[in-house]
Amino acid sequence: MRTISLASLGLLLLGSISFAYAQKATEIFIPMGKSPGLSYSNYTYMGKIESVNKQKRTIKADGRNIRVSRDTKIWLDRTALKATNIAGRFADLQAGRQVEIKYADAERRQVAEWIKVKVTQP
Repeated sequence: MRTISLASLGLLLLGSISFAYAQKATEIFIPMGKSPGLSYSNYTYMGKIESVNKQKRTIKADGRNIRVSRDTKIWLDRTALKATNIAGRFADLQAGRQVEIKYADAERRQVAEWIKVKVTQP
């Protein structure tokens, strides 16, 4: 009986690890606001960029300055254009643009793990 329990626990853990990895690998293709378990949670912010500081490599959103590190993924959500989402750059982060930001640390909310930028014009 104990062997079956351990095996079941192992499969459960393996399944959750592969789901998390799969979501990270495919996050670029998920439209803004549609990330399972992330969108509209404490881990993310949905709204507009208030300002951009190129020298400090930060954006102001959610009423706070958020650092965009070299490891931060930036993706252009081109769902409105019926086009595939693509990788973006820091230059794509502009004041007034609609974004979804996933924080690296949901409690501190100081560094972005990834940012999706809504693109409505080609």
